[in-house]
Amino acid sequence: MNIAIHFPIYQRRESAAQIGTLLLGVVILLLSQTMIVHHEEPLAEIPVSLTILPPPVAPEKIVEKIVEQPVVQPPPQKMVEPVPQQTPVAATPAPVPSPVALPNLPVSPTQQAIPEHLEMPHSNSAAESLFAQDVRVSIERKKIYPETARDLGMTGAVEVMYVLDRSGKLIKAEIIASSGYKLLDKAALAAVQSASYKAFPADAWIGEGSKEFRTRLVFSIND
Repeated sequence: MNIAIHFPIYQRRESAAQIGTLLLGVVILLLSQTMIVHHEEPLAEIPVSLTILPPPVAPEKIVEKIVEQPVVQPPPQKMVEPVPQQTPVAATPAPVPSPVALPNLPVSPTQQAIPEHLEMPHSNSAAESLFAQDVRVSIERKKIYPETARDLGMTGAVEVMYVLDRSGKLIKAEIIASSGYKLLDKAALAAVQSASYKAFPADAWIGEGSKEFRTRLVFSIND
């Protein structure tokens, strides 16, 4: 009984020993292979660069090359002839025209009375219109209808032109539009010549010595 029991235990121990020996051999084999690989690993190649220098040039050859280069010469300069100086000619002064004496023109009394530095005042149109109305009234008062012309039935209008100076004096009178009857024309002209006129107002027709007027006289039987 005892022999049968211990025999399997012995076999187990022997199997375990064989396995351990096998494992140890495998480990030793792996270690040896690793060492061989590290020992046989090739060294890395280091690149080497070589520079080839050109052969030195002798100084004599350098001098020869410099001498062989052509020398550029500047172009010849042209000789400039001196320009003779001209003597300045004095300019002849232009003749100065002599002043021309102007004849003394006659000056009207109206221009002499007003100084040059004073401005001419403006005429008063209202005063002029009122004076012309007074002149017509004075002529109408002197108009006489001839009895012969009335009896014969002569009617018509006569336009008379007359000129008065500033003092109210009659200078000129004439008929410019006839009525067709000499009796009526003479009566109209007589009315203008016999009427009395006043002097011009101070602010009427300033600067004028005289003034022309026109008046139309109507002769009618019904008047």
